[in-house]
Amino acid sequence: MKGSRLVIGMLLFFTACNSYNHEQYIAKFKANVDAEIDNYTIGEFDSLMIANRSKETLERLKAEKIAVDRFYADNYSWYQLGKNLILTPQKAKEESIKYGFERPYYFLEFLKCDSVVSPSKDEVIKGVKDRLFAKYNQDSVLVFRSSAKELFAAVHKCERSKYFFFINVDFEKVNHLSDKQKKVVAQMTQCGLNRLKEKVEVKDQTYYLTISSGEEIGISESIFTIGKNIYLKLNEQLAKTNPEFVTNTNLSTKKSRYNIRTWEDAWRLYQLYGK
Repeated sequence: MKGSRLVIGMLLFFTACNSYNHEQYIAKFKANVDAEIDNYTIGEFDSLMIANRSKETLERLKAEKIAVDRFYADNYSWYQLGKNLILTPQKAKEESIKYGFERPYYFLEFLKCDSVVSPSKDEVIKGVKDRLFAKYNQDSVLVFRSSAKELFAAVHKCERSKYFFFINVDFEKVNHLSDKQKKVVAQMTQCGLNRLKEKVEVKDQTYYLTISSGEEIGISESIFTIGKNIYLKLNEQLAKTNPEFVTNTNLSTKKSRYNIRTWEDAWRLYQLYGK
């Protein structure tokens, strides 16, 4: 009995050590990813780009590059990871957390890093390859003998759709960002609302949304709420308009596009329709 307890104790000890080592390894990997973003090195391409711009400096370019990369890393979503792994957002989240990653961006970087050798990584990559083959019958070197980066490029190519990237805007947290980031957020808002516009139908001279949540088309609920309220407001205005005029009007969203040029434009829409 003592012998069996000793064996169990040793197994638990080694399991604990392996778990601890794994956690330390993952923590170091994430720290390295953060360091790579925060210590961006100016390259030859950056220098050439600066030469073609006025009132620009290398330090400012570096600061903007770091800010934009950090913004992307912080806003990379389970939806996007699911697209890369050909899984639902929830399944992608479960897969990531199972291997010790609670943020989707770091798990994708872990999978894409060719210098990382890990049985768990091989298992995930094999799953992606199998799903890609089952869905598209892609029996090619690109799928079965490629690097991880090439595999995800193949997934992106085969899964190409307007909704590959999740568009997430937290309007209340944007005011402290740089001008460059605010411009990106304005573009994201415009792109998200234009996605929503494609899911609007006209019936009996009334606008109807054909979706019930933003995740269905890869946009955050903040953008979905703005778009939904815009069309509800339009319906209210139509109800107050001369019925004969409304009947003779060709209501359609096909040719219309949101034109949000600045962060102030996006913020104004949020103030009017986002709450």
